[in-house]
Amino acid sequence: MPVLDASVIVPLIEPGGGMKAGEDSLTSFFDVATGDLLAPRLMLEEVSNTLLGGVRRGRWSGVAADRSHALLRRLPLRIADEPTDFVRAWDLARHYDNHPFYDLIYVALAERKRMSFVTLDLKLKRRLFDLDFVIEPHELKA
Repeated sequence: MPVLDASVIVPLIEPGGGMKAGEDSLTSFFDVATGDLLAPRLMLEEVSNTLLGGVRRGRWSGVAADRSHALLRRLPLRIADEPTDFVRAWDLARHYDNHPFYDLIYVALAERKRMSFVTLDLKLKRRLFDLDFVIEPHELKA
């Protein structure tokens, strides 16, 4: 039951991303990541904003972004953050040289739930090198 970062979800659902050949990429990812998949509410907002940004920059059409946003809403995710994660994320941000707070909301949730935090943000993973629960998707056990 991992906590998923927006960096994992965006490439799976963005227009022309992992979902362009149907839902094979997403299905295989969710088959490996069995059980509940957790995320803070912020993940929905980050992914939605990325889709809108792609429309503004002309990377994809509004219709394509609408389809991706509908797919986002159908993902088997459980929003599981709590107010204590907000406090812990602040402590983590201060500990990690004032790293952006929003990244650490995910980490605080994973830490509290004693779950892996799955990210494609390699800069973040390197920064959190001492946290063994911060992993990349390919490190998920089948």
